[in-house]
Amino acid sequence: MVAGCARAVCSVFAGAGMSAVTDEIAHSPRTANRMDDETRKVHLRLEEWARWSLDGEARAWPAITLLGRVIEQGISGAGQAGRPPIAMPTHVAHVDCAVAKLSDIDKRTIKAYYAPGGSIELTARRMGMRVQHARNVLKRARWRITGYLDAME
Repeated sequence: MVAGCARAVCSVFAGAGMSAVTDEIAHSPRTANRMDDETRKVHLRLEEWARWSLDGEARAWPAITLLGRVIEQGISGAGQAGRPPIAMPTHVAHVDCAVAKLSDIDKRTIKAYYAPGGSIELTARRMGMRVQHARNVLKRARWRITGYLDAME
């Protein structure tokens, strides 16, 4: 495997009431650690959730210019204030709902870890805790998200 990113086809969302979703997922080096299957599934779902929910916060420029909005939506559509509604996939919305139910420390740790470029050391530094404590909080948050997702699906 390449140290940076390895491309693989995974079907991690099969079962549990969901149709088989097969996506090409870019695995980061943190997915290749010693996770059991259940933790790996939640981890991959959280990574997909992070791409959907945290991607908009990291941008310094709008995703589309005013001219692009005029071309796509017409003059009256481009003049409307605010963002157009975003259609989030159901399985990502379930993860978003589960993250919203977490306690404040768990939620902040999940967001810090799954932010672009996040690592456990960087998460611990951002949260003002030791690395082992950050691992324990992350493990507890994943465990709670697994419970919430099992109850929803």
